[in-house]
Amino acid sequence: IIETLRTEGVPVAVHTFRTYASDPVAATVEVPGSDFSPKAITAAFSGAVSGLEAPLIDMGTLADLPGLEVGTGERLTLAGPGPFRDLTGAIALIEGQPRNTPTLQLALMGAVGVIYTNPEERLNDLIVTTTWGTPSLRNYHRLQVIPVAQVTKSAGDELRRLVADGDVQVRLTVEVNAGWKPLRLAVARIPAPEPDAPYVLFGGHIDGWYHAGTDEGASNAAMVELATAFYKHRSSLRRGLVVAWWPGHSNARYGGSTWFADHYFDELRSQAIAYVNVDGIGQTGAKRFGASTTSSLAGLAQTVVHRSTGVSIIAGQPGRNSDQAFNGVGLPLLQINHTRLSEDGGYWWWHTPDDTFDVDLVAEVQNLGQIITSRQETAGDRFDLAAAVTRQRRLLVIVQQIHNALPREAERDFNLGMVRVLRPLFRVLYDPLSPFHPDPGRGLGLLPGLAPVEILASENPASDRYRFAQTSLIRERNRLVEAIDVAIEEAQQLRRYVP
Repeated sequence: IIETLRTEGVPVAVHTFRTYASDPVAATVEVPGSDFSPKAITAAFSGAVSGLEAPLIDMGTLADLPGLEVGTGERLTLAGPGPFRDLTGAIALIEGQPRNTPTLQLALMGAVGVIYTNPEERLNDLIVTTTWGTPSLRNYHRLQVIPVAQVTKSAGDELRRLVADGDVQVRLTVEVNAGWKPLRLAVARIPAPEPDAPYVLFGGHIDGWYHAGTDEGASNAAMVELATAFYKHRSSLRRGLVVAWWPGHSNARYGGSTWFADHYFDELRSQAIAYVNVDGIGQTGAKRFGASTTSSLAGLAQTVVHRSTGVSIIAGQPGRNSDQAFNGVGLPLLQINHTRLSEDGGYWWWHTPDDTFDVDLVAEVQNLGQIITSRQETAGDRFDLAAAVTRQRRLLVIVQQIHNALPREAERDFNLGMVRVLRPLFRVLYDPLSPFHPDPGRGLGLLPGLAPVEILASENPASDRYRFAQTSLIRERNRLVEAIDVAIEEAQQLRRYVP
């Protein structure tokens, strides 16, 4: 990538830094006294163990697990008062691909290890930590300590048969290489003719499990082509373009993009106006177009796909994945997808050896209003979000006035001004914690800080849990109201630029 860019004259810098990573090495699953020892792998950020023997308990499927505590604290706990199955000292057997939240749930229930059985006759390399990027003092306690192994569907069926016939002991060995690892991040910068013009950040990850960077090889190549083409036409650009190839996507849990967000926070806050994330393009036999975007860029995604392909899509909300590491910075997100249909087998070879117009303020503020209404409906008369509703409606009036008088050729200050309106909203819509610390790598829905309304809807008002949730919601309501007030102030400033 670097050699190609430099040959074409594209300015590219390489940042070298150390991050906390976890490379899965090996796993074995055995039934002592038998010859049962199927092919197995472990997962990034699994705990390590040698020869752990423990009883095996069949936990069914991932859908059978209890939920995690609804809330925004760093210390995640099991939701509800229970009762929960006691797995103390046992190894849990569960159908599904290894994931972070289920692993944490099983650990909280007392399991000393987990064996995932893939729903298909294959093994997919995955990650089982809820941390995001290099952990800090705030969240390093969430690094997994229990060992995780994965076996194929047929091996899982055999283990279930043995458990159904009586008590079964299994022996589990898991090896991972976890610790500090140097990463290299390539960043190409294509400036606009005006040196201090804002820029769009365009990022995609480098992910190699078996045969070099097969997971994102097509995306990586497309990014090189895009950077080269934009550089050749840089004199025509109204905005700059920064293209970044994120390392540490899987084995450092988005370590590269998080490092960039940490170390270029001020620059991103003052100059970046959007983040375009590329992930999973180039799939063989892809037929379905889609997009994951913040609402402010949903219209752009729909327009681009329709103009290019004639296909009409509905843009979905972004998840908590895919190097979407810029929630705290408050950047609008655009991610367009082209994927295989599930009836065609989907993107089954993923992480296996076989894997050889501008910002819409109105849409985002309308979406905010819908989410506030949804949270209020869940809370019922047990919590009042009227102050947030009033402010959201006031903000909507202002941004609609801006939209109706939107200049055809928006100036630089106007573009940055729109992002300044959105930034405080994004921080409450997508980020449950501080903008300066990555939130847990699990989704709580939009306005995650208000997720505890679900507790109010189901819990006894006299319980400690209800009152703790109420306290959390009061504080989060304050955060939401302040965020909308800041957005209103920024929108009023922005209104000066329109007739």
